[in-house]
Amino acid sequence: MKEDQLLTHIKNNDKKAFEDIYRMYFPLLHEYAKFYIDSLQMAEDIVQDVFVKLWHSRKEISIKSTLKGYLFRSVHNRCIQYLRHNKIEQQHQVLQQAKLEEATIMNRVFFESGLSRLFESEIEALVQNALNDLPKKTREIYEFSRRQYLTNKEIAKKINLTEKSVEYHISKALESLRKCLKEFLPILIISFMNILT
Repeated sequence: MKEDQLLTHIKNNDKKAFEDIYRMYFPLLHEYAKFYIDSLQMAEDIVQDVFVKLWHSRKEISIKSTLKGYLFRSVHNRCIQYLRHNKIEQQHQVLQQAKLEEATIMNRVFFESGLSRLFESEIEALVQNALNDLPKKTREIYEFSRRQYLTNKEIAKKINLTEKSVEYHISKALESLRKCLKEFLPILIISFMNILT
């Protein structure tokens, strides 16, 4: 049976025609998805989703080229969507890790050790100098986040940027501060030890 005939049968709720198409194209589509996606299971899930969508939308579906072309294009688009989503997730994880490191450093090094009381003015000056070295937009966004306690969404709306852009600027600010504090840490420890001796 030709493609157009199979598609007509599918639109008429013919499950046998759908199964024929599935057996015909699934191996090829799976190989194609694996070209983009490292995970074999995820590649399979993407292809499965395309077929599920084909069945659910069989009544309204309009294919301008060929059924084969439609299926490959659908798998291609799903792979790109997955990769973009995965990239955003990775960026979010990096940002969250940076925030965790910032909190850990500030808590363990300065607060638990008592260094914050002994070197409060030095630390404050260090942080302020690091902030002053940041690009104006990055510094502004960081201060909205850490000093005015605005959410990323609120900041994005306030200065007309996307939330992803706000996350990027905060991440850059945290990276700069973290580097600055880590470089200053040995000096703080040496000074602290001198005070105790």
